Amino acid sequence: MPTRPRKVARSLPLVAAATVGVLAVLALGATGSPAAVRAAACKVTVYPGQPVKHTTNIDLKPKYNSFPPTTGTHFQYPAKFNLYTMALPQLVVVHNLEHGGIAIQYGRKVPKATVRKIKAWYLKDTNGLLVAPLPALGGKIALTAWNAEPYRGSVPDPGHGYVGMCSRFDEAAFDAFVKSHRYKSGERFDRSVTARQQ
Repeated sequence: MPTRPRKVARSLPLVAAATVGVLAVLALGATGSPAAVRAAACKVTVYPGQPVKHTTNIDLKPKYNSFPPTTGTHFQYPAKFNLYTMALPQLVVVHNLEHGGIAIQYGRKVPKATVRKIKAWYLKDTNGLLVAPLPALGGKIALTAWNAEPYRGSVPDPGHGYVGMCSRFDEAAFDAFVKSHRYKSGERFDRSVTARQQ
């Protein structure tokens, strides 16, 4: 049975999350197969979506239910989808997620060689992706997304937040996360719109 930290809906290894249950993943882990190695690199935790709120106060410190945050209160303007060398306010990053983007953030202890791999991976397909340091992650890399049904009515469905917490760079795991979660937010942009915002 997956652990359920702080009202988490489910927590599954990344590569297997869409197709296999936790017991199957544990069985793979015993075999030492390539799929099991990838599954061990990243673990996805799903969080209940928090209410959709905009703020004009960039210094606001909302109580998010995940780290890094994935849903809820966010700054009125998103960042440009890009590759950054400095940390971004999480209030801003959450707005990018609301538009269907994926954020890839890495901690201060992630080796420079790994950061170079992340940047090279990003440059293969930059659409709707944001890469930036987030020192508090330490030696971890976090992939984040906000998925929800398209907004309808005055109280939109907040959907769910997804955090893929990775111990190292794994191209297949990163690709799988992007494929599963990009362009699936409540206020999603389509691919052509996010491309123009690069």
